[in-house]
Amino acid sequence: MRRWIMHVDMDAFFASVEQLDHPEYKGHPVIVGGLSARGVVATASYEARKFGVHSAMPISRARKLCPHGIYVYPRFDRYKEISNIIHKVMEEFTPIIEPLSLDEAFLDVTGITHKFEGPVALGRAIKNRVFAETGLIISAGLAPNKFLAKLASDLEKPDGLVVIPYGKEQDMLAELPIKRIWGVGPRTEQRLKDGGFALMKDIQVLPDESKLIPYVGNQARRIWELARGIDERPVEVNRQIQSIGNEETYEEDVVDPAVIDVELHYFANRVAKRLRKRNLMGHTVAIKVRYNDFKTVTRQKHLDSATDNERLIYDTSVLLWNKLMNEHKGKTDRNANRIQMRTSANRNESSTSETMGAAPIPTFDTSILAMPLKPLRLLGVTVSGLTADGLVQDDLFTAPIDESSSKLATVLDSLESKFGESAIMNGALWQRSHGLIGDRRKRSELKAAVDASADDNSHQCSELQSTLDTSTSDNSHQCSELQSTLDTSASDNSH
Repeated sequence: MRRWIMHVDMDAFFASVEQLDHPEYKGHPVIVGGLSARGVVATASYEARKFGVHSAMPISRARKLCPHGIYVYPRFDRYKEISNIIHKVMEEFTPIIEPLSLDEAFLDVTGITHKFEGPVALGRAIKNRVFAETGLIISAGLAPNKFLAKLASDLEKPDGLVVIPYGKEQDMLAELPIKRIWGVGPRTEQRLKDGGFALMKDIQVLPDESKLIPYVGNQARRIWELARGIDERPVEVNRQIQSIGNEETYEEDVVDPAVIDVELHYFANRVAKRLRKRNLMGHTVAIKVRYNDFKTVTRQKHLDSATDNERLIYDTSVLLWNKLMNEHKGKTDRNANRIQMRTSANRNESSTSETMGAAPIPTFDTSILAMPLKPLRLLGVTVSGLTADGLVQDDLFTAPIDESSSKLATVLDSLESKFGESAIMNGALWQRSHGLIGDRRKRSELKAAVDASADDNSHQCSELQSTLDTSTSDNSHQCSELQSTLDTSASDNSH
């Protein structure tokens, strides 16, 4: 039986939803994204794209290109609602669905094309059902594999429907530029062009990948196969999350190490909580730094044991930060590279908040944060190499972590879910919230919305916050309720 894969992509999804909910927007350029000076475009309607506006463009640039456009802040709850409806429509046709994002997915429709008058009729049927249920238009591509299906869905947007039939794979690809191959970015594209490979047909004539190796190394086989239309990857129903991270673009460039330190605390806190929410741990911690000249650098460190530990994520982030700064300064910070595992005695002296998690916690010299080389525009922390088994490698030289610390983390997560993230904070997060370290940096509006959407907790934060904003007597009452909850939770965990 021949395999048929379908790729579904909503056309300008966020902007289309806004035009759907606001009929007066139809026919006008709509730009969805952060509305602050350093916001970015999340989606632009096709009317806006005529003026050169596109996703990931700085909002300031978009306003210059399209000053008369309708600029809208994203409503992720609404987009999720529509995305779920579309997903249910897809399930009417096949249970084998691999969501890629809110607005696109792969479907394995092998074996059901015979129920229609071929792949084109099947694609049209799904497009019609989505429109009937949501009033939105999708583009779809059907092909023998995922690479070709995604490529096909992009060929005739908007409202496209393209089928790449068996036996025509190489013909469809031949005249396309090599940058259409997954994983071929600007640098790889230039290396391939230097080798005489500008179009896919230039690669198709090769008998094997050997002539590509000098230019792309171990990626040669994959690129050679994709250029020939070969892709054996299955549609993954339970697609594993690859990484969890938080990053932020700042309204003002950051230069103060004290502010950077608070930000690393904040990112470690958010990432650790998102890991615990999904019952995941990670082996690799990475930082991302973008300077005010838009140069972006990353550094990462592999940990011996997977962790969801806030303190360990923070300490590793500081280690990477100092290492990165000293690399460029031409110096070696021995303290930043020296890792000493805590002894049992030291662990007993440490506060409970420093021992949350499941992995042994190394001590880094984080007393001094290196000065940034240049003002920062963006900073972020990510944990990857995720695992759900929760297994932790034993360490012969350290005492095991008290299980009560991880239970406390669970209690604190529960309290934040009920009362809001401002209910209980460590010192660094409290300073960040109240702007006591340097000038308070306003979080970019779009990233704030993305974080809130990812954590799914924003709707639970009003109960405590509204009380904290009222009178002192009301605050006292709420604090009593919070303390009671904490005592009860701690008592439950002790059992």
